[in-house]
Amino acid sequence: MKFKFWNDLSDEQKEKLLKKICGITALVFIIVILLLIMKCEGCSSTSRKRRNFSDGKGHSYGEKISGSDIFDNDYGKGVEEYPLFDFDDEAARRMAEENVRLKAEKEAAEKLEAEKLAAQKAGAERLENEKKAKKTADEKNKKIAEEKAKKEAEEKAKKQAEEKAKKEAEEKAKKEAEEKAKKTEANKAAEEEKKRKAAEEVAQKKAEEEKTAADRNKAKLDEIAKRLSEAGSASEKQKLLDEGTELAKKLLESGVESDAAHYILAQDAQKRKDYKRALSELEKAIALNESNYLYYYDMGKLQYLLKRFTDAKVSFNRSMELNNQFPPSVYNLGLTYVKLKDEENALESFKKSVKINPEYEKGYIEQARVYNRLGKLAECVKAYDELIKLFPDNTAAIMELGSVYYQYGKYAESEAQYKKALASLKKSEERTLTAYNLSKVLYDNKNYTEAARYGWIAYDEKDFLINDTQQANVVYNYALIQEKNEKLEDAVSLYKEALTLNPKHMKSKINLSALYMAENNPDADKALELLLDAYKTDNSDFSVNNNLGTAYMLKEQYDYAEKFYKAALDIVPDDEDALFNLANAQMKGGKLSEAVYNFTKITTKNPENLEAFVGLAKVQIQTGDSQGAYKNLLYVRKKNPSFRKAEVDSLIAVLEN
Repeated sequence: MKFKFWNDLSDEQKEKLLKKICGITALVFIIVILLLIMKCEGCSSTSRKRRNFSDGKGHSYGEKISGSDIFDNDYGKGVEEYPLFDFDDEAARRMAEENVRLKAEKEAAEKLEAEKLAAQKAGAERLENEKKAKKTADEKNKKIAEEKAKKEAEEKAKKQAEEKAKKEAEEKAKKEAEEKAKKTEANKAAEEEKKRKAAEEVAQKKAEEEKTAADRNKAKLDEIAKRLSEAGSASEKQKLLDEGTELAKKLLESGVESDAAHYILAQDAQKRKDYKRALSELEKAIALNESNYLYYYDMGKLQYLLKRFTDAKVSFNRSMELNNQFPPSVYNLGLTYVKLKDEENALESFKKSVKINPEYEKGYIEQARVYNRLGKLAECVKAYDELIKLFPDNTAAIMELGSVYYQYGKYAESEAQYKKALASLKKSEERTLTAYNLSKVLYDNKNYTEAARYGWIAYDEKDFLINDTQQANVVYNYALIQEKNEKLEDAVSLYKEALTLNPKHMKSKINLSALYMAENNPDADKALELLLDAYKTDNSDFSVNNNLGTAYMLKEQYDYAEKFYKAALDIVPDDEDALFNLANAQMKGGKLSEAVYNFTKITTKNPENLEAFVGLAKVQIQTGDSQGAYKNLLYVRKKNPSFRKAEVDSLIAVLEN
């Protein structure tokens, strides 16, 4: 029979096999028992007779049992009824081993279960013991805490009782002290009250005196402020200002506010050119008194000085609202409109100022200036004439009218005004400037002889001018006139004098350099020295660049000459003289095509420039354009037969031959 392993059996087969194994196991167990019994019974009577059982350890007597009868009776035919196994020794051994293993596993499981139960029981007992121990400890701690609390309560109660007793004692002592102090205080209060009343009477008297003094000082400051606004001379104004400033400071330090005090302090600050402080003081004055037109007027002036023109306009208008008969507010409003580029409103303000006060001189002159800026010459002249008629001693107005005529090219009228002003002036700065201006008018009108006369007056009286720069301008002007009068040595000397007074005087350097180059024996080096120095100061000056080109032409350095002529043309592109100089430098430097181009440019633009036609003809001769040169020379002869006659005739003769 083929043996099958346990894992190869189905569940049903396993169940049947287990039943059979149990049966076989039981059978084997019974057999073993029977064998043991039989062995015991196997002891013969003989042997039993020989043994001594008196020790009580032998088997007892019993009925003989047949093992085969029991087997047959209980189990029928035995193992032959189990056909699945070949019941042999190996199978029995394996079954026995399996039974032993199963039994061991069962015993181990039972043991494990017993240990688990024992452990659980021990754990439960331990928890119970811990619980009991904790309960005991808690009860002990509670008892200790209760005893401690009781003790603390007793101590606290004792302490409170002590404190209460102490407090009651202190309160009693305090009460007694207070009652005593009260009596003392009452006496003291009565004394103090007596002293206080006396002090109040003194203080009241003093306050009344101070108030009277303050009122007196305020009134005095009001008077000073009024006189200050009306003061005619600078010395009177300064005297009032000194007195008022000292009084204003004293009053304000005493704690008494006064708008007049702040106004006077503002005047003092303005005198010291501390405009921001002056404005602050005026703001305080206005806060105390908003109805004083002078405060707004002065505020407007300060705002004007600080270039806050929109604010100044508001302040002057407010001053006019408070007093519409105060010309300075109206006049200054006009000046503010000028700054705001509103000439029409400015003109109206100036007219209104003279309407309020027909003798308000400044209103007339500003009207004339507005007309001049608007380009209204007739109205401008009329305004000046009216002013001069009202104020014939106003030489400044006469000079301004002369300047206006000069501006419009009316030299004769300008000359008349300057001569009129000069006739009424004594030697002074104003006389020097008037003579200087008159000489310029005459110079521009090409009256060089008379220009020299007045130029000399300005030059001779130049020491009245306040600085060397102004004096240098007067000397330069006289040098220019002398140069026009062909007094070249005097001109050179004067230009040098102007440079001594003002080493940076550009025009003197330029004109002096031109004179050095115009001499019979030109001194190009001196001219270059002056011009290069001027070039360092201003390299964008047309005359400096053009004259540098001419100086380098004299030194036959044509590339440098061309460079500076081009620079001059970059500054003034349409200057015909500079273009002619450039073409000439290019011709001298061998750049013939460029010279032809520039000479042609001049002749095309200006057919009257015969010098350019001659220059062009010379270049054309060099380039081989004889026909073009001949044509241009004939044009020059036809336009002006006497123009450079010898040179033109000579060139034509060469071309005709």
